[in-house]
Amino acid sequence: MPDIVTLIGGKWKLIILQILIFNGTQRFGELKRQLDGVTQTMLTNQLRALERDGLVTRQIYAEVPPRVEYSATPLAQDLESVFYAMRDWWKRNQPPFG
Repeated sequence: MPDIVTLIGGKWKLIILQILIFNGTQRFGELKRQLDGVTQTMLTNQLRALERDGLVTRQIYAEVPPRVEYSATPLAQDLESVFYAMRDWWKRNQPPFG
């Protein structure tokens, strides 16, 4: 069984999951616009890895041009409390500004 770092580690996977968990289903272009600095290739690779690991589903619509949407699976939705815990930790421990 893969460990948690393999499943959600790295800069982009956590952000992708956060977007899909809290904002719902997204098209590829919508995701890319929200990920400042990600390349198309990197986003594609990260989405494929998340899909392979059962955290993201991909729905392809037979339209011209093709429409592809990505959603968090129930397994990924289970991480919602982890994101809240990380946010709360940050609020308690962030250094003072100004």
